[in-house]
Amino acid sequence: MTHERRVLGLVVAGLILIVVALIGAVLSQLERRTLEIEVGPSEEARRNPFLAAERFLARLEIPVASESGRERLRRLPPPTDTLVVRHPGSLAPERRRALDQWMTDGGRLVVTASESRTGAAEEGDLIGGYGVRLSAEDADRPAAEGSTEVLAEIPIECPGRPLRVAFSTERALETIDQSEPEMAIIAADRLRMVRLPVGDGALTVLAEDRFMTNAAIGEHDHALLMAYLVAPAPGGTVWLLYDREMPWIGAVVWSAAPYAVISGALCLLAWAWSAGARLGPLQPVPGRDRRDLLEHLGASGDFLWRHGQSDHLIKPTRRRVIELWRRRRPDLGRLDDAALAHAIAVATGEDPDAVVRALHVHAEDADAFVRQSAMLQRLWRKASMLKRGASRGS
Repeated sequence: MTHERRVLGLVVAGLILIVVALIGAVLSQLERRTLEIEVGPSEEARRNPFLAAERFLARLEIPVASESGRERLRRLPPPTDTLVVRHPGSLAPERRRALDQWMTDGGRLVVTASESRTGAAEEGDLIGGYGVRLSAEDADRPAAEGSTEVLAEIPIECPGRPLRVAFSTERALETIDQSEPEMAIIAADRLRMVRLPVGDGALTVLAEDRFMTNAAIGEHDHALLMAYLVAPAPGGTVWLLYDREMPWIGAVVWSAAPYAVISGALCLLAWAWSAGARLGPLQPVPGRDRRDLLEHLGASGDFLWRHGQSDHLIKPTRRRVIELWRRRRPDLGRLDDAALAHAIAVATGEDPDAVVRALHVHAEDADAFVRQSAMLQRLWRKASMLKRGASRGS
């Protein structure tokens, strides 16, 4: 027994050595290298085109936040802050007036111009009210053949050198009035950017804002120009509004009352569970075969007879027979029940007592019921024959 255990231990040890040798041989043939795999922009970067600008401003220790939707335009920040809005479009008059007052108090607003539907300044057109709009001319003037961008050098005091910025050749601004702007940037003989003083604040209008987005902020001096344009007052914050669409109703309800949503969901689950619960055994599905009508009538009649309701079986027949005789013999219409039964017996040659029992007497047993039914059938047939005879006589 000891010998067998020794042999088994040697076999196991040999197998372990073989496995280790194979792993070492395989690893010796592998080469360790570092690979870079392009995964594209993150989900957050695809959703927020100002994400790189937000992080750049944060590295400069400038308070900054980015938001989706237009809620910040309804609840304006302090006038020491800066608002960056992409394509504000037409605003409600009260919101437009609130923005005007906010800039007058010192707020700084940076907007990207939107195309006007009518070409004229509307009541809610923010930049149109300040005499600025997108150029109505064809702005397709590339700086070089086949180029869609034009470079501009913008003199800024802080860096000590002009900033090089690329603007699209397809969008430009034009001024409607003669007010003197605080800053105007012209590239390829077209106005690309303008800053207007508004009270203690300022309004900066951009023909296009690609240089501020994730796709182009790393090119030329785009990041420095963005930081210069959106710099807030001391102690202020930069708000980047990157989406004009409001969040869907579910997100609004969840943010306002999450516990109510959770409670409603639990109640709905409890209701669904209770509705699906089964009490008692399953019942077989009834067949769809049609039953025989005569079988149904026979069962109904048997039920009424067993419960002493035979009058319900014969009353409709009595009524129809009497109505038929009154139609065939209008002279019988004023007779009472006894006289009518006697007149019908005379007309048909039947026993008057049998006719009275058939029309007015309750049957006490089955034999009497059968005799009443047979008599009523004969009276009906003779009334019908009377009609045919009358028609032949006429």
